[in-house]
Amino acid sequence: MKGMSISKQVIDWYQSHGRHNLPWQIDKTLYTVWLSEVMLQQTSVKTVIPYFIRFRAYFPEIYHVAEAPVDKVLYFWSGLGYYARARNFHEAAKIILDKYSGIFPKTFFEIVNLPGIGRSTAGAILSLALGQHFPILDSNVKRVLSRYYGVVQSSNRRETEKHLWSISEKITPTKNVREFNQAIMDLGASLCKPLHPICTICPLNINCYAKIYNLFDYASKKEYKKTMPHHIKWLLVIQQGQEIWLDRRSSDGLWGGLFSFPQYNTEAELRLVLDKYKLNNFHIYFMEVIHHTFSHLHLDMIPIWVDLPISCEKINYGVVGCWYNLVQPPMIGIPAPVDRLLKKIFLFQHSMRKNK
Repeated sequence: MKGMSISKQVIDWYQSHGRHNLPWQIDKTLYTVWLSEVMLQQTSVKTVIPYFIRFRAYFPEIYHVAEAPVDKVLYFWSGLGYYARARNFHEAAKIILDKYSGIFPKTFFEIVNLPGIGRSTAGAILSLALGQHFPILDSNVKRVLSRYYGVVQSSNRRETEKHLWSISEKITPTKNVREFNQAIMDLGASLCKPLHPICTICPLNINCYAKIYNLFDYASKKEYKKTMPHHIKWLLVIQQGQEIWLDRRSSDGLWGGLFSFPQYNTEAELRLVLDKYKLNNFHIYFMEVIHHTFSHLHLDMIPIWVDLPISCEKINYGVVGCWYNLVQPPMIGIPAPVDRLLKKIFLFQHSMRKNK
């Protein structure tokens, strides 16, 4: 086993080349480390930093999160994606407030049983915040270990994951665990990238199995590659004055718990709604198609814009939703493509009024 050498090599590299000035490193508490680790799940550091700063400024402590409505938490998460993370974070904060008087627990068993926290995240929180001896296995660490030790099977397999956990346990040092865990994550993010790893300056390149046998791409390959599905949705944009109707989406599926335009699978479905509410009597505009790519699908959204006169009786166009004020936007969670379209409508109408 190469475990005795890898930890020292990685720590030595980190001390000279690692990241030491991230916002959650400068102000390191159990809360800030927890928040950063959740935000960093499937999201890059560069993307997370502004969201972390904004979230922390509005929710300085755990009890601020727990006492806030989930819509406000989702508002500050909007654009970061994977919104189940935000809902779980809010739910966990409420549990911490009720069960632990707002003080983040300090045992692995208590932490790993909170919503949205698995073994690796719990280990990262305790090791990075408190220096406790726990291994980690996030996607960056999986990639480093798979390549270095020649674990050639798909990293998604249970057997392979068990093997990688065993390696992580053996190489995680008792001393300097905080530095090692941060270092190996940094190494995976900055040098041992999924594509085009920078092997020439990697501190592990001499004994790395993937480097020696020129197999560095295998760790990021799936057993088979699916073509991402392409979905088309029709959006109903109902505007009355400065307000636009938004539906709250169900907690499961895309944009769970966020607010979005009413959405339909076909134009025929949308036309039925236009007939139901007698919206065909008003000005209807076909807007530019919105293209958006998720990690697992391509989505084209076709917005149909209905501009209702102020004199019309204002009604709700869904079971759960709200009238979104373009001038004074409410603090609710909105997906990035929806937010962009709302801003586009506002700017278009603002420019039209100025030119009159």
